[in-house]
Amino acid sequence: MVRASLRKARNRKVVSRKPKDKNLKTRQIRDPALRKRYDKKKTLLENLKSTDVKEMYSDLLPAEIPKHAAHPTKVNEEEKPIIEKFVQKHGYNYDAMHWDIKLNVFQWTAAACKKRVLAWKKGNIRSAAAEILSGHGMDLRKPLFGAAKQRNVFGH
Repeated sequence: MVRASLRKARNRKVVSRKPKDKNLKTRQIRDPALRKRYDKKKTLLENLKSTDVKEMYSDLLPAEIPKHAAHPTKVNEEEKPIIEKFVQKHGYNYDAMHWDIKLNVFQWTAAACKKRVLAWKKGNIRSAAAEILSGHGMDLRKPLFGAAKQRNVFGH
């Protein structure tokens, strides 16, 4: 019995934990503009307070904020008949559309109803073929499963 406990004691590893270095190293900072400005003598919080983001990235910011969205809202063929029934039944009362449990099968909020009705009114309707093509484009950019996930994007 004594030998067994000695053998266990000899094979036991002593666990020691080193204290983690709390200082941020400049090589850990990926952004070159922030890396140039980072002062090792200051803490992370002091460094971030002293940086002026607008000054650092003024060349990357647009001159003026665009008025319209880059991708306008579109209504697909599945949503189109629902929106038509919404407008026939409720007019442009978006809150009533939101609470209509029989027609609002997708459980859209009042804001989502308004967004889709305005897109439908403008005529921004997207066909099923366009939806499928959009999905194929997404699959080509980042496939989720199958052989395409292992495919090398660069062709070699």
